Amino acid sequence: MLSALLLSLAALSAGTPTGPIRAYTGIARTAPDADVLYREQHFLFDSADGPRELVLYRCPDGRPFARKWLDTRTPQTPDFALLDARSGYREGVRTQDGRREVYVHRVGAKDTPQAALTMSPNAVIDSGFDAFVRTHWDALAAGRTLKVEFLVPSRLKFMHFKVARRDDPAAARHDEMVLRLQLDSWIAFALPHIDVGYALDTRRLRWFRGLSNLRDLRGENLTVSLRYPSDLREDRAPAAALQAARDASLDGRCRLR
Repeated sequence: MLSALLLSLAALSAGTPTGPIRAYTGIARTAPDADVLYREQHFLFDSADGPRELVLYRCPDGRPFARKWLDTRTPQTPDFALLDARSGYREGVRTQDGRREVYVHRVGAKDTPQAALTMSPNAVIDSGFDAFVRTHWDALAAGRTLKVEFLVPSRLKFMHFKVARRDDPAAARHDEMVLRLQLDSWIAFALPHIDVGYALDTRRLRWFRGLSNLRDLRGENLTVSLRYPSDLREDRAPAAALQAARDASLDGRCRLR
């Protein structure tokens, strides 16, 4: 299974940019006013193999510790591969022989469970939530509650979620729309949720609060407050920056606590 994952990762990370490279950075903290927990650098570009996104995660001192590749040819349901070098944790979605499957390699495990996936029109995988929001912007802005089948890799399956606009006067003063993603269940109020803030003019993600896709060394998802500053966005990032993110050796000593 590991050799198959390596082949899948090689396919995702292949490709030379054929146009401009867009880049932006997210800064994660445990609370809005807390010290920096980690940073994530995003690079988005087109290649002969299709559109790609690379995310490099860095410790507060700049050392990279995790990397994620995404194939965004299907923007709402991308293939992706995440490796966290601190523990060896891996998760992702790959397409093989026309079939989609999810896999997860947990900390300390000897095997890598996997499961076939069946896509529905409202299926969402990983960062595909951003594509879902853009596709359904008008409905969400009007206050409609939408159903989402969100992939939870650790469960090897899609789960029923709902997303709706929240009344947030503070966000409104900053010309933001706030959306909440939560389980579509009668006990959803007692379960973790994710809130995201989007700029009303550019429809870009400004902040995120909730469970991260990264885990602590006990294997539990981190709860973070992420901001994406506008001054850390580039519409034409240098190719050298992308190459450096591709080549960076991952350092497993960052504890994120």
